Amino acid sequence: MQETTDMGPGHEPSARVQFARGFLGLLPLWAGAIPVGIAYGLAARGIGLSLGETQVMSLTVFSAAAQVSAVSLMEAGAPVPVLVATAMALNAQLLLLGLAVGRQVRPSGSRRLVTAWFLTDGAYGVAAGQGRLRLPVLVGAGVSMYLAFNAGTLLGATVGSAIPDVRRLGVDLVAPLTFLAVLVPLVRTRTAAAVALVAGVTALVLGQVAPGGVAVLGAGVAGSGVGAWLTRFGPPGPPNTQRVPGGEPASAPGDAY
Repeated sequence: MQETTDMGPGHEPSARVQFARGFLGLLPLWAGAIPVGIAYGLAARGIGLSLGETQVMSLTVFSAAAQVSAVSLMEAGAPVPVLVATAMALNAQLLLLGLAVGRQVRPSGSRRLVTAWFLTDGAYGVAAGQGRLRLPVLVGAGVSMYLAFNAGTLLGATVGSAIPDVRRLGVDLVAPLTFLAVLVPLVRTRTAAAVALVAGVTALVLGQVAPGGVAVLGAGVAGSGVGAWLTRFGPPGPPNTQRVPGGEPASAPGDAY
């Protein structure tokens, strides 16, 4: 993440500024991340996990759906392979996000590991909503989510019994609404609208018959397929392209997304 200190014309903000933009851009999602972390912390302590075990799971797994499911399976005495398989299934959508990030920013070496560690759907949505995907913005948003979820875990694991039932506070509604607020600004074209509609309907249908992770993965695959089909077989662009030095055709005005 190379920094640029010159903020003059033609220069991007420094990596620190972009990181801060991503971090602050995700703050609205704390309204969902912290209560969900509290709910997990309460559940984990309720089955007998220590404070350290509860917090370490959030620090290393960093997935509310996977952790809550793991707590339920552990209470039922499920073997470790089942826990691992469940966590992988519930986070399968990260494969699609990882492919999307890799194609746009192509991180390498340690940056790839850092990006993968903090990558979430919310962080990706916030970063993509700020224009062309930039690695510092994406990591900043991911770190913001990481801190919020782990802060919620700590609260739930320590003073959770003194906090009202988070479900009675409307978290089941707040969390989806905050993610919806991130999604809406990204729907700027008819193709994006079609992808969002197909993915939403698919998730709604699969959610009635399959676990949440499978529903999310199915929605991602369906939406990606529709987006690829519309992009590949959609109407051709304007023919009035011009040649520029080097032989590459320049797109006509209005072609850029």
